[in-house]
Amino acid sequence: MSTTYSLPELYRPIAAPLELVRQTIQRLWMDALRLVKIELGDNSLPGGKMLRPALCLLSAGAIGAHDLKKYVALAASFEALHLASLAHDDVIDKAILRRGSTALNALWDNHAAVLGGDYMVARAVEMLATYDSCPVIANAIASVRLMAEGELLFFGRSHDTLREQDCLQLARQKTASLFAEACSAPCYTMGGKYRNIFHRFGENLGIAFQVMDDVLDLTQSEAQLGKPACGDIVEGKLTLPILYLRQALMADDLARFSALHGQPLSNADRLWIQQMLEATGARDKAHAVAQHYSAQALHQLESLPPSPYRDSIEGIVDFLQTRSS
Repeated sequence: MSTTYSLPELYRPIAAPLELVRQTIQRLWMDALRLVKIELGDNSLPGGKMLRPALCLLSAGAIGAHDLKKYVALAASFEALHLASLAHDDVIDKAILRRGSTALNALWDNHAAVLGGDYMVARAVEMLATYDSCPVIANAIASVRLMAEGELLFFGRSHDTLREQDCLQLARQKTASLFAEACSAPCYTMGGKYRNIFHRFGENLGIAFQVMDDVLDLTQSEAQLGKPACGDIVEGKLTLPILYLRQALMADDLARFSALHGQPLSNADRLWIQQMLEATGARDKAHAVAQHYSAQALHQLESLPPSPYRDSIEGIVDFLQTRSS
């Protein structure tokens, strides 16, 4: 597939069931807002790429499912789990924007945002249970556990103690675990064939996605990101591109970089960060890692039969490597 394809074009084989997923998630979102008595007029669900449900539906199609409407609840459950993780992340990060809209903790408060995330987890498990498959439920909940464990393992650790493999491990647990389960879950409803292939595919794609996301945080504008640019630096996170940058900076520049933690950034600060990413090769080095994992993801698909669904999955891998937000 050409990298010039847009996501709507890549989603064409699943357009109808994916729209049903959107409607399902919108209803869950509105249910949550009603519980805290938020006025519904201007609080429609924030936009997003819908990657996890789209990959779930495409995976089902790629292994021979004939009626993808049967997988709407399954796909929606993974988007609900993703939204729950974002709600919890925004509380931890004290975020005010998410996908260009007000974050839940700013829209409500921290207490309600945490409960809102918990509510979305509960609704996701309810939808998963309709498939009467213990492995589907167990694996999805295991991904939630891995996300929490990843954050806990890195809580309070000094940047000086973290290395490349630590950053990749966090990406694997925080992001790739849910990708892997979203991609492989349909296989369990159809006898289990291809489940290991799709699990490895999703894990590799999830790592590539997270590394690219971390690069974009440092190189794109707030308008493009839908959230403040360079937020990972302000919040003191150690992502892979930040690790590579810190390792390459001279002492004076490293001191300047470290001083940005917890401070509002000026346009000059952001421009300097972008210049340092280029000058040190940190951006290119992180890109190379993302490309490696993308290639590993594509390699997993080689044994799948040809289909429009497989074409779209491969196109998504290319799209995510060239995206700007």
